[in-house]
Parts: sequence; C-alpha cells; structure tokens
Amino acid sequence: MEEKTSISNGKLILIIIILLIIGIVLWSRFVSTKGLIVKEYPVYNNKITANFEGLKIVHFSDLLYGRTVNKKDVKKLVLKINELKPDIVVFTGDLIDKDTIYKKTLGDFLTTELAKIEARLNKFAIAGDYDKKFDDYEIIMKNAGFTFLNNSYELVYDNGNVPIVISGLSSLLKDSQNHETAFAYLNEHPDENNYTIALAHEADSYEDFKDYKVNLVLSGHSLSGQIRLPFVGAIISKKGSKKYYDNYYELKNTDIFVSSGIGTTNYSFRWFNKPSINLYRLYSQK
Repeated sequence: MEEKTSISNGKLILIIIILLIIGIVLWSRFVSTKGLIVKEYPVYNNKITANFEGLKIVHFSDLLYGRTVNKKDVKKLVLKINELKPDIVVFTGDLIDKDTIYKKTLGDFLTTELAKIEARLNKFAIAGDYDKKFDDYEIIMKNAGFTFLNNSYELVYDNGNVPIVISGLSSLLKDSQNHETAFAYLNEHPDENNYTIALAHEADSYEDFKDYKVNLVLSGHSLSGQIRLPFVGAIISKKGSKKYYDNYYELKNTDIFVSSGIGTTNYSFRWFNKPSINLYRLYSQK
C-alpha cells in the first residue's frame, strides 16, 4: 500500500512539472510577446539649450514584423506613440523579421501605418542588419515620412539658432560605417558645441566612433537578450551587442540607451522582457 502511494506521488510530481513547463512555454509565447510598455528616461546634459528644454524623443526599434508582431500590434504601436505627443521619433532598424516572406501588400500596410506616426519636428530612421534583406525598406520609411539616415546627419532646429545634430549610421554587421560623413558636422563646426545624437542599430559600434564625443547614442538590435531571468538579466547576446545590450550605459559624457524592441527573432518567445518603446525627455540639468 505504501509503495502504491509512493508511485502515485511520483506521477503527480511529474504531471505538475510537465504542466509547469507547458505553462511557461505558453506564457512566454502568447503573453510575454504581447502588450507594449513605455520606458521613460530623463536625459541631462548642459549642452541642451533653452529651446530644447523638455524635448520629447520617442525611440522604437526591432519591430520584426511577421514572427510575433502582426497588423494589430503595429496599429497599437502607432496609437501609443501618438499618445506620447513626441517632438522627435526615431526608429533604429529591423522593421521586418528575416524569416518573413515579403509581399508588396505588407510594404503598403507598413507604409500606411507608419505614416500615421506624428512628430512635431521630425521622424528619423536607420537600417538594421535584417533591413538589408528587403529592397523596399528605405522606400517604406521615406514614404512613411521618415528622414532616412545612412552614414549621414540632419540638423534639428526648434525656435533657435543652435541645432541638435542627429547622425545615423549604417548597420555594423552589413555595411561599412562611414564616421566621417555621419559626423561631418562635428568636424566642420568644432566650436559650436552642439548636442549630438547618434542612431546606431548595434550599440557595440559606439566603440568605433567614441572619439567623436557624441552625447546620446540610441540603439536596438540586442532585444535586451530577448530572454531574461530575474537577478541575472540577458542570457543570450547577439553579435553586435556583446558589450552593450542592456537598457542603459553611462560612459563619461555619453549616454547609451538600447531599446528592448517589440518583436522576436529566431524563436518566438520573450521571458521577463515585454515589448517596449523608449521615451526620453531632454534637460539641461537635474
């Protein structure tokens, strides 16, 4: 009789373990990959002039449409960004997942929805490594009203004569980054002391342009590991995000923020890492 009880207890424990595993898999696939949180950060730098005080920048990255992100998710993303009433919006690459079969109807849908994103001053985009697989990527972003930066820069003015410089770099993994053209304004106007933002899909590329003394680096690619564990953090790091893969790094006078992204790649799971976008508010001092 005691032996039967022991066997029954063993089976019960096994069933509980199996159900727990199934529950974790279902949670990480269907719950953890959905929803959208906003991570808000104040950014302080004495180069921020009075006309840019409180400037709001919304940063999204790694939409990776097609694996766990669908049309409904894209529409929710657009609504959430517009609720934040940003002054500037930046996208740091990887619009469509590499395993997604691209059709023109998909490009038309993404163009239509992304065009609905509203920014008071401007919208900027760079290419990620996956974007190089899709010939229409640059066309989609431009037709959606984004200024596409590829080893180039733009100046942003807002009721003043001193602009913010926004430089956009090509993908570290797919192209040759040209720092001279991306940061040409800094070389040509060394005495202006402009606040400078660099958009770089892979944050590790910062090591190659850190001598330019950029003030703010906005990146993606890492998905913050995609799978994270409490008290441990990311358990997987991607090439291009081996050194900088977490949410934030402060290096001398440079702030590096890495978006955790929205979609998934390689596997359709997220653990303790909900899809997210970042909101930054710029201030001259604390």
